[in-house]
Amino acid sequence: MAVARRIAPAPELAGLFPRIAPQLPGGGALAEVRERAWRRFLEQGLPSVKVEAWKYSRIPQQVNRPMGLARPETPPAAVVREALAGGPHARRLVFANGIAVPSLAHLGGLPQGVRVLPLEEAIARFPERVAEAFARIEDDRGFTDLNTALCRSGAWIELDPGVELTWPLQLLFVAMGGEAAAMTHPRVVVRLGEGAKLHLIESHVSGRDGAVFTNAVLQAEIGEGARLVLERAVMLDADQTLLDEAVCELAAGARLLANGATLGGGLVRGELEVHFRGEGGEALLNGLYVTRGREHVDTAVRVLHHAGGCHSDQFFKGVLDEQAHAVFAGRITVAPGAQRSDAYQVNRNLLLSDEAEVDTRPELEIEADDVRCTHGATVGCLDPNALFYMRARGLAPEVAEAMLTYAFAAEVVERMVDADLARKVRRAILRRVPGGARLETEGLLEEVPA
Repeated sequence: MAVARRIAPAPELAGLFPRIAPQLPGGGALAEVRERAWRRFLEQGLPSVKVEAWKYSRIPQQVNRPMGLARPETPPAAVVREALAGGPHARRLVFANGIAVPSLAHLGGLPQGVRVLPLEEAIARFPERVAEAFARIEDDRGFTDLNTALCRSGAWIELDPGVELTWPLQLLFVAMGGEAAAMTHPRVVVRLGEGAKLHLIESHVSGRDGAVFTNAVLQAEIGEGARLVLERAVMLDADQTLLDEAVCELAAGARLLANGATLGGGLVRGELEVHFRGEGGEALLNGLYVTRGREHVDTAVRVLHHAGGCHSDQFFKGVLDEQAHAVFAGRITVAPGAQRSDAYQVNRNLLLSDEAEVDTRPELEIEADDVRCTHGATVGCLDPNALFYMRARGLAPEVAEAMLTYAFAAEVVERMVDADLARKVRRAILRRVPGGARLETEGLLEEVPA
Protein backbone atom coordinates (compact mmCIF):
# COMPACT_ATOMS: atom_id res chain seq x y z
CA MET A 1 0.00 0.00 0.00
CA ALA A 2 1.41 3.39 -0.97
CA VAL A 3 2.16 5.83 1.82
CA ALA A 4 0.32 9.16 1.54
CA ARG A 5 2.40 12.31 1.34
CA ARG A 6 0.18 14.04 3.86
CA ILE A 7 -1.42 12.70 7.01
CA ALA A 8 -4.72 14.15 8.16
CA PRO A 9 -4.68 15.60 11.69
CA ALA A 10 -6.23 13.32 14.30
CA PRO A 11 -9.68 14.39 15.54
CA GLU A 12 -8.26 15.69 18.82
CA LEU A 13 -5.83 17.95 16.95
CA ALA A 14 -8.27 18.92 14.18
CA GLY A 15 -10.80 20.11 16.75
CA LEU A 16 -8.38 22.04 18.95
CA PHE A 17 -8.50 25.49 17.33
CA PRO A 18 -12.30 25.85 17.32
CA ARG A 19 -12.34 25.03 21.03
CA ILE A 20 -9.65 27.47 22.13
CA ALA A 21 -9.92 30.30 19.56
CA PRO A 22 -11.99 32.52 21.91
CA GLN A 23 -9.22 32.27 24.51
CA LEU A 24 -6.36 33.28 22.20
CA PRO A 25 -5.05 36.86 22.45
CA GLY A 26 -6.04 39.32 19.77
CA GLY A 27 -9.09 39.77 17.56
CA GLY A 28 -9.97 41.52 14.35
CA ALA A 29 -7.23 41.19 11.71
CA LEU A 30 -5.17 38.83 13.88
CA ALA A 31 -8.14 36.52 14.36
CA GLU A 32 -8.58 36.41 10.59
CA VAL A 33 -4.89 35.56 10.10
CA ARG A 34 -5.23 32.76 12.63
CA GLU A 35 -8.32 31.34 10.92
CA ARG A 36 -6.65 31.36 7.49
CA ALA A 37 -3.60 29.62 8.94
CA TRP A 38 -5.74 26.96 10.57
CA ARG A 39 -7.60 26.25 7.34
CA ARG A 40 -4.28 25.85 5.51
CA PHE A 41 -3.03 23.53 8.23
CA LEU A 42 -6.09 21.30 7.91
CA GLU A 43 -5.71 21.26 4.11
CA GLN A 44 -1.99 20.47 4.19
CA GLY A 45 -2.06 18.03 7.08
CA LEU A 46 1.12 16.63 8.57
CA PRO A 47 4.07 15.52 6.44
CA SER A 48 4.70 11.82 6.01
CA VAL A 49 8.01 10.16 5.15
CA LYS A 50 7.04 10.56 1.47
CA VAL A 51 7.71 14.29 1.74
CA GLU A 52 11.41 14.63 0.95
CA ALA A 53 12.08 17.39 3.49
CA TRP A 54 10.65 15.20 6.28
CA LYS A 55 11.86 11.86 4.98
CA TYR A 56 13.87 10.90 8.06
CA SER A 57 11.78 12.45 10.84
CA ARG A 58 8.50 10.83 11.84
CA ILE A 59 6.90 13.96 13.18
CA PRO A 60 3.25 12.76 13.20
CA GLN A 61 4.12 10.16 15.83
CA GLN A 62 5.06 13.01 18.15
CA VAL A 63 2.26 15.42 17.26
CA ASN A 64 -0.78 13.58 15.94
CA ARG A 65 -2.10 12.27 19.25
CA PRO A 66 -4.28 13.51 22.11
CA MET A 67 -2.48 16.57 23.41
CA GLY A 68 -3.71 19.85 24.84
CA LEU A 69 -2.01 23.20 25.14
CA ALA A 70 0.62 23.37 27.88
CA ARG A 71 -0.35 25.25 31.02
CA PRO A 72 1.49 28.31 32.31
CA GLU A 73 3.85 27.54 35.18
CA THR A 74 6.74 29.05 37.08
CA PRO A 75 9.98 27.20 36.33
CA PRO A 76 12.34 26.15 39.16
CA ALA A 77 14.72 28.92 40.14
CA ALA A 78 17.70 26.54 39.98
CA VAL A 79 16.91 25.65 36.37
CA VAL A 80 16.67 29.31 35.39
CA ARG A 81 19.94 30.20 37.13
CA GLU A 82 21.77 27.34 35.45
CA ALA A 83 20.55 28.38 31.99
CA LEU A 84 21.30 32.10 32.21
CA ALA A 85 23.61 33.39 29.49
CA GLY A 86 24.80 36.69 28.13
CA GLY A 87 26.71 37.91 31.17
CA PRO A 88 25.63 40.08 34.12
CA HIS A 89 24.25 42.90 31.95
CA ALA A 90 22.10 40.71 29.69
CA ARG A 91 18.40 41.43 29.37
CA ARG A 92 16.00 38.53 29.14
CA LEU A 93 12.53 37.12 28.86
CA VAL A 94 11.77 33.76 30.47
CA PHE A 95 9.06 31.41 29.22
CA ALA A 96 7.61 28.30 30.83
CA ASN A 97 5.86 26.02 28.36
CA GLY A 98 6.04 28.85 25.85
CA ILE A 99 4.23 31.37 28.09
CA ALA A 100 6.08 34.45 29.34
CA VAL A 101 6.74 34.61 33.08
CA PRO A 102 6.77 38.37 33.85
CA SER A 103 8.24 37.94 37.33
CA LEU A 104 11.44 36.47 35.82
CA ALA A 105 11.91 39.03 33.06
CA HIS A 106 14.71 41.59 33.16
CA LEU A 107 14.13 44.36 30.64
CA GLY A 108 15.00 47.44 32.65
CA GLY A 109 17.21 50.18 31.27
CA LEU A 110 16.69 49.46 27.59
CA PRO A 111 17.97 52.33 25.45
CA GLN A 112 15.61 54.59 23.56
CA GLY A 113 14.58 53.02 20.27
CA VAL A 114 14.58 49.44 21.61
CA ARG A 115 11.25 47.73 22.24
CA VAL A 116 11.27 44.25 23.79
CA LEU A 117 8.04 42.88 25.21
CA PRO A 118 6.10 39.65 25.55
CA LEU A 119 4.10 38.96 22.42
CA GLU A 120 0.75 39.05 24.22
CA GLU A 121 1.56 42.60 25.35
CA ALA A 122 2.44 43.56 21.79
CA ILE A 123 -0.89 42.11 20.63
CA ALA A 124 -2.70 44.25 23.20
CA ARG A 125 -0.83 47.41 22.15
CA PHE A 126 -0.71 47.11 18.37
CA PRO A 127 -2.64 44.03 17.13
CA GLU A 128 -2.64 45.17 13.51
CA ARG A 129 1.17 45.21 13.33
CA VAL A 130 1.35 41.75 14.90
CA ALA A 131 -1.22 40.46 12.42
CA GLU A 132 0.79 41.91 9.55
CA ALA A 133 3.96 40.24 10.85
CA PHE A 134 2.26 36.86 11.27
CA ALA A 135 0.84 37.04 7.75
CA ARG A 136 4.29 37.61 6.21
CA ILE A 137 5.08 33.90 6.53
CA GLU A 138 2.62 31.86 4.50
CA ASP A 139 4.51 28.85 3.16
CA ASP A 140 3.78 25.20 2.55
CA ARG A 141 5.08 24.27 5.98
CA GLY A 142 2.06 23.18 8.02
CA PHE A 143 3.83 23.64 11.33
CA THR A 144 4.20 27.37 10.64
CA ASP A 145 0.44 27.59 10.15
CA LEU A 146 -0.07 25.58 13.33
CA ASN A 147 2.09 28.08 15.20
CA THR A 148 0.27 31.07 13.71
CA ALA A 149 -3.11 29.66 14.66
CA LEU A 150 -2.32 28.52 18.20
CA CYS A 151 0.38 30.97 19.33
CA ARG A 152 -0.36 32.45 22.76
CA SER A 153 2.96 34.00 23.70
CA GLY A 154 6.45 34.80 22.54
CA ALA A 155 8.44 37.99 22.06
CA TRP A 156 8.29 41.18 20.02
CA ILE A 157 11.75 42.70 19.51
CA GLU A 158 12.18 45.91 17.57
CA LEU A 159 15.15 48.26 17.15
CA ASP A 160 14.89 51.62 15.44
CA PRO A 161 17.38 52.58 12.69
CA GLY A 162 20.91 53.09 13.95
CA VAL A 163 20.20 51.74 17.44
CA GLU A 164 22.49 49.15 19.05
CA LEU A 165 21.58 47.04 22.07
CA THR A 166 25.01 46.73 23.64
CA TRP A 167 24.03 43.84 25.93
CA PRO A 168 22.85 40.41 24.77
CA LEU A 169 19.14 39.66 24.95
CA GLN A 170 18.26 36.13 26.06
CA LEU A 171 15.00 34.30 25.41
CA LEU A 172 14.93 31.38 27.84
CA PHE A 173 12.34 28.66 27.11
CA VAL A 174 11.80 26.10 29.88
CA ALA A 175 9.83 22.92 29.03
CA MET A 176 7.79 21.78 32.04
CA GLY A 177 6.51 18.27 31.47
CA GLY A 178 3.53 16.80 33.30
CA GLU A 179 1.47 13.65 33.51
CA ALA A 180 -0.10 14.25 30.09
CA ALA A 181 1.61 15.30 26.86
CA ALA A 182 1.19 18.98 26.01
CA MET A 183 2.10 21.36 23.19
CA THR A 184 3.18 24.98 22.98
CA HIS A 185 3.65 27.36 20.04
CA PRO A 186 5.82 30.40 20.87
CA ARG A 187 6.44 33.06 18.22
CA VAL A 188 9.32 35.55 18.14
CA VAL A 189 9.28 38.59 15.85
CA VAL A 190 12.55 40.51 15.36
CA ARG A 191 12.70 43.75 13.40
CA LEU A 192 15.99 45.61 13.00
CA GLY A 193 15.97 49.02 11.38
CA GLU A 194 18.72 50.27 9.08
CA GLY A 195 22.12 49.95 10.77
CA ALA A 196 20.72 48.46 14.01
CA LYS A 197 22.63 45.80 15.96
CA LEU A 198 21.34 43.00 18.19
CA HIS A 199 22.80 39.92 19.89
CA LEU A 200 19.96 37.45 20.57
CA ILE A 201 20.38 34.22 22.57
CA GLU A 202 17.67 31.54 22.40
CA SER A 203 17.90 28.78 25.02
CA HIS A 204 15.68 25.70 25.32
CA VAL A 205 16.07 23.70 28.54
CA SER A 206 14.06 21.16 30.50
CA GLY A 207 12.56 22.15 33.84
CA ARG A 208 10.76 18.88 34.53
CA ASP A 209 10.42 15.46 32.91
CA GLY A 210 7.39 14.80 30.77
CA ALA A 211 6.34 14.94 27.13
CA VAL A 212 6.27 18.50 25.77
CA PHE A 213 6.02 19.37 22.08
CA THR A 214 7.36 22.85 21.34
CA ASN A 215 6.64 24.27 17.89
CA ALA A 216 8.61 27.54 17.81
CA VAL A 217 8.87 30.07 15.00
CA LEU A 218 11.25 33.04 14.83
CA GLN A 219 11.03 35.57 12.04
CA ALA A 220 13.68 38.24 11.64
CA GLU A 221 13.72 41.24 9.31
CA ILE A 222 17.27 42.60 9.19
CA GLY A 223 17.33 46.07 7.70
CA GLU A 224 19.89 47.60 5.38
CA GLY A 225 23.34 47.47 6.96
CA ALA A 226 21.94 45.97 10.19
CA ARG A 227 23.61 43.14 12.11
CA LEU A 228 22.00 40.24 13.98
CA VAL A 229 23.92 37.70 16.04
CA LEU A 230 21.57 34.78 16.73
CA GLU A 231 22.81 32.05 19.09
CA ARG A 232 20.78 29.00 20.06
CA ALA A 233 21.30 26.14 22.53
CA VAL A 234 19.00 23.16 23.06
CA MET A 235 19.34 20.95 26.17
CA LEU A 236 16.09 19.02 26.57
CA ASP A 237 15.09 15.67 28.05
CA ALA A 238 14.63 12.52 26.01
CA ASP A 239 10.82 12.71 26.05
CA GLN A 240 10.63 16.28 24.78
CA THR A 241 10.28 17.39 21.16
CA LEU A 242 11.29 20.69 19.61
CA LEU A 243 10.56 22.04 16.14
CA ASP A 244 12.33 25.37 15.79
CA GLU A 245 12.07 27.37 12.57
CA ALA A 246 13.94 30.63 12.02
CA VAL A 247 13.27 32.70 8.89
CA CYS A 248 15.68 35.59 8.36
CA GLU A 249 15.33 38.21 5.62
CA LEU A 250 18.40 40.33 4.91
CA ALA A 251 18.26 43.69 3.19
CA ALA A 252 21.22 45.16 1.29
CA GLY A 253 24.45 45.01 3.28
CA ALA A 254 22.84 43.21 6.23
CA ARG A 255 24.84 40.72 8.32
CA LEU A 256 23.69 37.56 10.10
CA LEU A 257 25.82 35.37 12.34
CA ALA A 258 23.91 32.29 13.54
CA ASN A 259 25.46 29.78 15.95
CA GLY A 260 23.58 26.76 17.28
CA ALA A 261 24.16 23.70 19.46
CA THR A 262 21.80 20.80 20.12
CA LEU A 263 22.79 18.78 23.18
CA GLY A 264 19.70 16.86 24.21
CA GLY A 265 16.11 16.15 23.24
CA GLY A 266 14.17 13.13 22.05
CA LEU A 267 13.41 14.69 18.68
CA VAL A 268 14.83 18.08 17.72
CA ARG A 269 14.39 19.62 14.28
CA GLY A 270 16.02 22.96 13.69
CA GLU A 271 15.18 24.80 10.48
CA LEU A 272 17.00 27.92 9.34
CA GLU A 273 15.97 29.79 6.22
CA VAL A 274 17.91 32.81 5.01
CA HIS A 275 16.76 35.14 2.23
CA PHE A 276 19.12 37.69 0.70
CA ARG A 277 16.78 40.46 -0.45
CA GLY A 278 19.46 43.05 -1.26
CA GLU A 279 23.01 43.07 -2.55
CA GLY A 280 26.10 42.78 -0.38
CA GLY A 281 24.59 40.74 2.46
CA GLU A 282 26.43 38.12 4.50
CA ALA A 283 25.25 35.09 6.50
CA LEU A 284 27.62 32.94 8.54
CA LEU A 285 25.80 29.85 9.82
CA ASN A 286 27.44 27.44 12.29
CA GLY A 287 25.89 24.46 14.03
CA LEU A 288 26.72 21.49 16.26
CA TYR A 289 24.75 18.46 17.41
CA VAL A 290 26.03 15.95 19.96
CA THR A 291 23.61 13.04 20.31
CA ARG A 292 23.40 9.77 22.22
CA GLY A 293 20.89 7.10 23.24
CA ARG A 294 18.00 7.12 20.77
CA GLU A 295 17.97 10.86 20.24
CA HIS A 296 17.04 12.18 16.81
CA VAL A 297 18.33 15.53 15.55
CA ASP A 298 17.24 16.91 12.19
CA THR A 299 18.88 20.05 10.81
CA ALA A 300 17.51 21.78 7.72
CA VAL A 301 19.22 24.86 6.30
CA ARG A 302 18.03 26.77 3.26
CA VAL A 303 19.92 29.78 1.93
CA LEU A 304 18.32 31.65 -0.96
CA HIS A 305 20.43 34.16 -2.89
CA HIS A 306 17.79 36.36 -4.49
CA ALA A 307 20.23 39.27 -4.91
CA GLY A 308 23.77 39.40 -6.20
CA GLY A 309 27.05 40.00 -4.42
CA CYS A 310 26.05 38.15 -1.22
CA HIS A 311 28.14 35.72 0.81
CA SER A 312 26.91 32.70 2.79
CA ASP A 313 28.90 30.10 4.71
CA GLN A 314 27.44 26.99 6.39
CA PHE A 315 29.61 25.03 8.81
CA PHE A 316 27.90 22.18 10.68
CA LYS A 317 29.31 19.30 12.71
CA GLY A 318 27.79 16.29 14.44
CA VAL A 319 28.91 13.75 17.05
CA LEU A 320 26.76 10.62 17.37
CA ASP A 321 26.97 7.82 19.92
CA GLU A 322 24.97 4.69 20.81
CA GLN A 323 21.82 4.49 18.64
CA ALA A 324 21.44 8.16 17.89
CA HIS A 325 20.27 9.38 14.48
CA ALA A 326 21.06 12.72 12.87
CA VAL A 327 19.93 14.32 9.63
CA PHE A 328 21.48 17.29 7.86
CA ALA A 329 19.87 18.82 4.78
CA GLY A 330 21.54 21.97 3.54
CA ARG A 331 20.37 23.70 0.41
CA ILE A 332 21.81 26.71 -1.42
CA THR A 333 19.70 28.33 -4.14
CA VAL A 334 21.07 31.04 -6.41
CA ALA A 335 18.33 32.77 -8.37
CA PRO A 336 18.69 34.01 -11.95
CA GLY A 337 20.45 37.36 -11.93
CA ALA A 338 22.06 36.84 -8.49
CA GLN A 339 25.51 37.22 -9.98
CA ARG A 340 28.70 37.24 -7.88
CA SER A 341 27.08 35.04 -5.27
CA ASP A 342 29.60 33.39 -2.96
CA ALA A 343 28.28 30.35 -1.07
CA TYR A 344 29.92 27.54 0.89
CA GLN A 345 28.56 24.58 2.80
CA VAL A 346 30.18 21.79 4.77
CA ASN A 347 28.80 19.09 7.09
CA ARG A 348 31.17 16.82 9.01
CA ASN A 349 30.06 13.96 11.24
CA LEU A 350 31.84 11.75 13.77
CA LEU A 351 30.35 8.36 14.66
CA LEU A 352 31.35 6.88 18.02
CA SER A 353 29.20 3.76 17.68
CA ASP A 354 28.48 1.20 14.98
CA GLU A 355 24.76 1.68 15.64
CA ALA A 356 24.74 5.47 15.23
CA GLU A 357 23.46 6.79 11.91
CA VAL A 358 23.61 10.05 10.02
CA ASP A 359 21.97 11.08 6.76
CA THR A 360 23.54 14.14 5.17
CA ARG A 361 22.30 15.82 1.99
CA PRO A 362 24.09 18.93 0.76
CA GLU A 363 22.41 20.51 -2.26
CA LEU A 364 23.12 23.29 -4.75
CA GLU A 365 20.68 24.86 -7.18
CA ILE A 366 22.40 27.52 -9.29
CA GLU A 367 20.66 29.58 -11.97
CA ALA A 368 23.37 32.21 -12.43
CA ASP A 369 26.73 31.84 -14.18
CA ASP A 370 29.04 34.22 -12.27
CA VAL A 371 29.15 32.50 -8.88
CA ARG A 372 31.43 30.62 -6.47
CA CYS A 373 29.55 27.81 -4.75
CA THR A 374 30.88 24.66 -3.10
CA HIS A 375 29.53 22.01 -0.77
CA GLY A 376 30.70 18.84 0.90
CA ALA A 377 29.91 16.27 3.56
CA THR A 378 31.91 13.67 5.49
CA VAL A 379 31.04 10.84 7.86
CA GLY A 380 33.74 8.93 9.75
CA CYS A 381 35.15 7.70 13.02
CA LEU A 382 38.10 8.72 15.20
CA ASP A 383 41.46 8.63 13.46
CA PRO A 384 43.34 5.52 14.68
CA ASN A 385 46.69 7.19 14.00
CA ALA A 386 45.77 10.12 16.23
CA LEU A 387 44.59 7.72 18.94
CA PHE A 388 47.87 5.79 18.73
CA TYR A 389 49.86 9.03 18.97
CA MET A 390 48.04 10.10 22.13
CA ARG A 391 48.15 6.67 23.76
CA ALA A 392 51.87 6.43 23.03
CA ARG A 393 52.27 9.49 25.22
CA GLY A 394 50.65 7.86 28.22
CA LEU A 395 46.99 8.82 27.86
CA ALA A 396 44.36 6.23 28.74
CA PRO A 397 42.21 5.09 25.78
CA GLU A 398 39.03 6.77 27.04
CA VAL A 399 40.89 10.02 27.73
CA ALA A 400 42.46 10.05 24.26
CA GLU A 401 39.10 9.36 22.60
CA ALA A 402 37.36 12.03 24.67
CA MET A 403 40.01 14.62 23.82
CA LEU A 404 39.78 13.97 20.10
CA THR A 405 35.99 14.02 20.18
CA TYR A 406 35.91 17.23 22.18
CA ALA A 407 38.40 18.88 19.83
CA PHE A 408 36.23 17.90 16.85
CA ALA A 409 33.16 19.55 18.39
CA ALA A 410 34.98 22.54 19.85
CA GLU A 411 35.72 23.93 16.38
CA VAL A 412 32.09 25.05 16.23
CA VAL A 413 31.89 26.20 19.85
CA GLU A 414 34.88 28.49 19.32
CA ARG A 415 32.78 30.49 16.86
CA MET A 416 30.22 31.39 19.53
CA VAL A 417 30.18 35.02 20.57
CA ASP A 418 28.74 34.77 24.08
CA ALA A 419 31.30 33.37 26.52
CA ASP A 420 28.64 32.17 29.01
CA LEU A 421 26.78 30.20 26.39
CA ALA A 422 29.99 28.73 24.96
CA ARG A 423 31.03 27.61 28.45
CA LYS A 424 27.70 25.87 29.04
CA VAL A 425 27.91 24.17 25.66
CA ARG A 426 31.45 22.94 26.32
CA ARG A 427 30.46 21.46 29.68
CA ALA A 428 27.38 19.82 28.13
CA ILE A 429 29.59 18.24 25.46
CA LEU A 430 31.88 16.76 28.12
CA ARG A 431 28.89 15.31 29.98
CA ARG A 432 27.68 13.60 26.81
CA VAL A 433 30.97 12.33 25.39
CA PRO A 434 32.35 9.00 26.72
CA GLY A 435 35.25 9.84 29.02
CA GLY A 436 34.42 13.54 28.94
CA ALA A 437 33.60 13.70 32.64
CA ARG A 438 37.15 12.63 33.42
CA LEU A 439 38.56 15.46 31.32
CA GLU A 440 36.47 17.92 33.31
CA THR A 441 37.01 16.55 36.82
CA GLU A 442 40.76 16.10 36.35
CA GLY A 443 41.16 19.55 34.84
CA LEU A 444 42.65 18.27 31.60
CA LEU A 445 40.94 21.03 29.62
CA GLU A 446 41.68 24.41 31.08
CA GLU A 447 39.12 26.22 28.97
CA VAL A 448 36.15 24.48 30.66
CA PRO A 449 35.88 26.14 34.09
CA ALA A 450 33.14 25.21 36.55
